[in-house]
Amino acid sequence: MVAKLVLDQLQKTGGSLTALTLPAVNATADQYLKNDGAGVLGWVDAPADVSGFHNVQFITSTPLSALALTTGTNLIVVEVQGAGGCSGSSDGIGYMAGNGGAGGYSIQQLTVVDTDTWNVTVGAGGVDGGTHNGGDAVFAQASGSSLGSTITAGGGVGTADASGAHATGAAGGTVTNANSGNKINISGSNGAAGSTDKTGPGSRWGWGGIRAPSGNGAGGHATGYGAGGGSCVGPNAAGGSGSDGLVIIWEYK
Repeated sequence: MVAKLVLDQLQKTGGSLTALTLPAVNATADQYLKNDGAGVLGWVDAPADVSGFHNVQFITSTPLSALALTTGTNLIVVEVQGAGGCSGSSDGIGYMAGNGGAGGYSIQQLTVVDTDTWNVTVGAGGVDGGTHNGGDAVFAQASGSSLGSTITAGGGVGTADASGAHATGAAGGTVTNANSGNKINISGSNGAAGSTDKTGPGSRWGWGGIRAPSGNGAGGHATGYGAGGGSCVGPNAAGGSGSDGLVIIWEYK
C-alpha cells in the first residue's frame, strides 16, 4: 500500500517565521513559486531574458555577403578597421624606406532589426613585392533599412621603394561614414620617414612593425590589425608588411 502526504500549508515549529500557504492550483510549464511577503505562495511566469550584450562577431576574412545577426538583436556597435600599408624595399646601402600608414578606424552604434543583413569586406595588409597599400574595410547594408550609409575605413598607404636615405613615410587611411548618431571616425596615423628609431604606426587593434634592428635588414611586419609596416635598411632589404583589417560587431538586445 502506498502512502501519501497532502499539505496545504508549511510551518516551521517554533520561532516567528510566517507559515507558507501553498497554491491551490497546478503550475503551467516553466512557472516558479513566488512569496507575496505574507506567506502566500503563488505561481508566476519566468522573467523575460535580461537585456544586454549577448554576442560578438569577429570578422577577419573577406568578402562576406548577407551576414546575419543573432535572433533578438536590436542594437549593434560596429567597429571597422582598415588594413595597414607596407614599407617599401630599399635598394642601396644606408637607404631607409619610410613606414607604411595605419588604416582608418570607425566605431558606431546602430539600432537594428535582427533580420537585417550586412555585406562586409576586410582588406588585406600591404605587402612588399605585391600591393603596397592596405585594403579598405567596409560595412554595408545587404537587406533591411537600419544603416543609412556605408561605413568605409580606408587602408593605409604603402611607401615606395627607397632610392635614397630617409625615404618619406606614407599616409594613414581615411574614413567615410555619413551616418548620424553615436560614432567616432579616426584617420589612421601617417608612417614616419625612414629613420634609425621609428616603428610603423599602430592602430586601434594593432602594433606597427619595428624598424630593421641594426645595420642592413628587412623591416618588421605589423601585428594585430590595421597597423603599418616597419622600415627596412638596404641594400635589397624587404619592407615590413602592414596588418590586415578587421570588422567587429557587438550585438545587444
